Amino acid sequence: MTLNRRSVALLTAVAMTVAGCAAGASGNLDTVPETPTTTVGRQTTVAGQTPTSTLPQVSTDPVYGGTLRYGIEADSLTPWTPQGTAAAVSGHMVMRSVYDTLALPTRDLEVEGNLLASITPNSDWTVWTLETRPGIEFHDGSSLTGAVVADNLQRHRRSFVTGPFLTNVADISQDDMTVTVTMRQPWVTFPSVLTTQVGYVASSTWLAAVDTDPSLALTPVGTGPFVFDSYEPGGTFRAVRNDSYWREGLPYLDAVEFTPLRNIRDRSQALLDNRVDIIHTSNGDEIARFRERIGEFSMVEAAEFGETTYIMLNAGNPTSPVSDSRVRSAMAMALDYELIKQGRNGGIFDVANGPFSPGMIGYLDDTGFPTYDPDGARALVDAWEADNGPLSITFTTTSDEFNRISAELYAQFWEEVGIDVTVQTIDQSLYIGYALTGNFEAYFWRLHSGFDPDLQNVWWNSLNAIDYGTVTVNFSRLRDPVIDEALAVIRTSADDAARRTAAEDVNRRFADQAYNLWLGWAITGIISQPDVRDVNTGFATPAGSPVLPTGVGIGGSHQLAQIWLEPGS
Repeated sequence: MTLNRRSVALLTAVAMTVAGCAAGASGNLDTVPETPTTTVGRQTTVAGQTPTSTLPQVSTDPVYGGTLRYGIEADSLTPWTPQGTAAAVSGHMVMRSVYDTLALPTRDLEVEGNLLASITPNSDWTVWTLETRPGIEFHDGSSLTGAVVADNLQRHRRSFVTGPFLTNVADISQDDMTVTVTMRQPWVTFPSVLTTQVGYVASSTWLAAVDTDPSLALTPVGTGPFVFDSYEPGGTFRAVRNDSYWREGLPYLDAVEFTPLRNIRDRSQALLDNRVDIIHTSNGDEIARFRERIGEFSMVEAAEFGETTYIMLNAGNPTSPVSDSRVRSAMAMALDYELIKQGRNGGIFDVANGPFSPGMIGYLDDTGFPTYDPDGARALVDAWEADNGPLSITFTTTSDEFNRISAELYAQFWEEVGIDVTVQTIDQSLYIGYALTGNFEAYFWRLHSGFDPDLQNVWWNSLNAIDYGTVTVNFSRLRDPVIDEALAVIRTSADDAARRTAAEDVNRRFADQAYNLWLGWAITGIISQPDVRDVNTGFATPAGSPVLPTGVGIGGSHQLAQIWLEPGS
């Protein structure tokens, strides 16, 4: 296929037009309101403005009652055990309704106990003591104890999904209310992992029942603000208010319902039609359009310590051409990143040059990542084909129309420099499974949020690069000694300068090897009806510290217990 700039521009214009149909017959996303907006968070310049987060003006005190209808982007279609679910942001939103985490990150970038009363290291960070908070009960009436926390952590260690997070753990022991975790090497930032999926704690009584009857895994039992009520795979997950919630006064809602709407246009239309109260999206076009409707809708834009959008390449698969750095560099140099920003990301995602976004430890203004250079890309392709024959790859994406059109655009960029591309589409519910088993060559991906670079260890550590077809979160089976050495410093050193230098080394290594094709630093829009209050504010640790709503490796997810609905909604 021959591609010139005019045809690229034409395709982009068509793609933007198709994506812009999200409003449909009953909504118009072209109206600019007169209502002023409030801005917080990392600033991103768009058309002379800098909105990144718009919040409703709360004029009343929180009230109780109502059901929050949440339109989410996917149904994980996996068991709801903390150790068994392979959850993206949608799954984490569901999990946060019924589970609490052991710890929470604060806005001061510290980690404080949540289900834990204290988290204490020894002098060299090789042994951590976790003290369980007393008086907490699970939804089934069983008590939170040291034995329950230890049981959950041991199950995480055995899990294909979450086990890679805890490869540094050598031993776990417990008494009545205390858990002792012994490490293989110092782990300075261990508490941060307790704010992620590894921190979700389920009832040991329920987990034992699931061991006997796996069908019970679809009826989760946690300590969280809401109690499981019903779930239809592929359909709605409903949870009702936990009247015995250990966080006094919370939650405010009577119930929360999560309904998967895989196509962003369907989610937007459901919000416009008032069929849902709140949605999330990382689609730049949709965020840009809803920015023009602030006043009619409220929007929180999660950008701080946010995710990076990119094309993940299966660099660790020796049978794929993308295992060759020349091919990866050619693919990187073939992409017109500024055109992609304007045409596929609504002009609002800053072009990325690595996994660490501005504000993160390890961020660099210039990583050395290849820039747009089609002539250079053609030269690399020609050199590869001289040794290996015709170059062809498969690019996999979801069946979402916006993603499919984006994939076809990128495929045209690559075909222009001599790479034959097959675009494969699969259902969103299968997407995480393909990644976990390494069943891809080039793959749209969004990851790497987090306030500390150690949260990325699990995705890149060679220890997690196991055989294809077996589940692991080192999706590309990446094995790089330079990255491994830097990750070790990030994990074991208490020297802030040394940790920063090591994170920057990781950033440069990714650029030099073009392991992934970085596209943009994502913003997640959490868009709601104006009567939905306190989406991103009002939640604190038990000690009273304001909680960092995002930035814990689960980009775009947020707390639910503090949300309330305006009376009369």
